Amino acid sequence: MAAAFSFLGMLLLSLVVALLAALQLGDYFGLTNEFVPVIGVVAIFAAATMAVFAVSYAAARRSGTLNWVAFALAALAIGLVSSPRLVERIAERTTSRHALGFENASITLEILVPALLTVLVQWGLVRRRWLRAAGEEDLTRWPWVTTVIAGFAILNPFGLAIVWSALREFSADWFKGFADMAMASGVGALLVVGLIECYIRGRMLRRRLATCLPPLGGEAKTPG
Repeated sequence: MAAAFSFLGMLLLSLVVALLAALQLGDYFGLTNEFVPVIGVVAIFAAATMAVFAVSYAAARRSGTLNWVAFALAALAIGLVSSPRLVERIAERTTSRHALGFENASITLEILVPALLTVLVQWGLVRRRWLRAAGEEDLTRWPWVTTVIAGFAILNPFGLAIVWSALREFSADWFKGFADMAMASGVGALLVVGLIECYIRGRMLRRRLATCLPPLGGEAKTPG
């Protein structure tokens, strides 16, 4: 029963993150009639991925299995939005201000970004629980701080305006030059910060694992 409540909490937390991202994207793109189907797809995807992670959690013999499951679910999310039928059927309902040739791209982002965030959050929580249950070190090299910073930097009206303008191919867009420079600088800065965080986390992980190694003829120490 405790495990069921734990996985339910993981699902709810991932849903909150995904819906916040979907709402930010929907507000920027002028989400209208497609709000219900987009949110429905995101919620169904979150429930399905949580079920897959729960089964993988019970069956996994090593934490690396959960990593491969996360990669497969991320690929599934990309494949889901790559299906023209799904996006086009939702686009038929839209009256957004980006409807002139950009409704498919905006709907794709409104589904893909929350779906990938769902997989990321669920993977982090399930992996941590599995490692703790196995008595192993649960620190990961994944740059979570950088991920949160990137989320706040992008998922706001100004950040979305920069990313959207940089991705579009309009020479008449006066904002595009600034957007291209800002996006390139932002991505570069995030990569540097992410690499630094990965390096720091790696050193922390090696030190924690070293404290767990038993000395010659002795017993292993527990971290912390």
